[in-house]
Amino acid sequence: MGKIDILDRRFFAGPDRFAELINMEIYHGEKVLVPERLELLKRSYPSLSSASGEKERDILMYDSGQNICYGLEIELESDYSMPERIMVYDASEYECQIREIDREHRKSKAYEAYREKKSRMKEIDCLKPVITMVLYMGEGRWRGRKNLAELLRISQKVASQSGVLFNDYGFPLMEADYIDVRNYHTDLREFFQAMQCRGDREKLEELIRLERFQKLSHETEVVISAHLNNKVLLRKVEEEGEPMCKALDEWLKEEKQNGRKEGRKVGRKEGKQEERIRILRSLLREGLDEQIIMRVTGCSREEYAAAGGMINI
Repeated sequence: MGKIDILDRRFFAGPDRFAELINMEIYHGEKVLVPERLELLKRSYPSLSSASGEKERDILMYDSGQNICYGLEIELESDYSMPERIMVYDASEYECQIREIDREHRKSKAYEAYREKKSRMKEIDCLKPVITMVLYMGEGRWRGRKNLAELLRISQKVASQSGVLFNDYGFPLMEADYIDVRNYHTDLREFFQAMQCRGDREKLEELIRLERFQKLSHETEVVISAHLNNKVLLRKVEEEGEPMCKALDEWLKEEKQNGRKEGRKVGRKEGKQEERIRILRSLLREGLDEQIIMRVTGCSREEYAAAGGMINI
C-alpha cells in the first residue's frame, strides 16, 4: 500500500467526511447518514487472484441507524475489472456476516435442526445490506466499466434480459474532478476544489490563498499536497509542518530560482557553443584541413557543418 493510499483511507474514514460524501453523492444531499452512528470496520478477504494473500477494503463503514454497511474504494487509476472486484468484495462481506452468525449460534447452541447448521444461519436471520461506491481520484473521467454486463461478451438479446437470464452487478461512481462542491460544508469542499485545479497552477495558487484554505487542518493540507504530486510541497507541509500556503510560496520561489539557474547554465552553454562556432569560422577562413580543425578544437561534426554553412569559403 502506497503512502497516498494510507493518507486517503485515514482522511475519508473521518465520520463527518464519510457521512457528508455519501449523503451528497448517493442521497442527493439528504442527511441519511449521521456521523455519530458510523462505525469503521476492518475487513480483509481472501484474494482470488493469487494462491495466497488477502485483499483489504479501503473503507467499510457500518451505519447503525440504517443497519447498512457502506464500502468506499478510492482509485487513482481506472480499473477495467472493477465490477467483478466490487462483486467479490460484497460477496466476501456477506460471507463474513454469515460466519459471524454461525459462530454466535454454535456458541449459544441455538441450532435445532440440521438444515440450520448446513445453512449456517436460522430462518429468521438476516444480513446487513452492503453498498460499495468507487471514488475516482485520477484526473478526468473514469475509463473503466461500471457494470458486470459491460465485461461480458453477450448478444443484445441476452443483454436485454439482464436480471432474468443473469444477474448484473454495478456500483455508484464518484469522480473527483466532477463533484459539485457547492453544497459541501466540511473540508471536503476545499479538498475537491483543489483536486479540480490540479491542471491549472494559477487557479490553484489563487484557490489556496483564499481565507477558507488558511483554516484547514494539518491532515487536510497533507492529503491535498499528496494529491498535487509535488514531493517538495508535501515534505514542507507534512514533515516541516509549514502551512500549505506558505509552503506553496516557498516552492514557487525555489522553482523560479532553479529556473534562473537553469537559464544561466543554458546561457553559458550556448555562449561556449557560439565561441566555438566563431573560432571554427575563423579557422575555416584560413583554409585549414577539416581533420586538423576538428582535432585542435575538439568540435563535433555537427558544429563543424554548422560553421561551414554559415560562412563563404
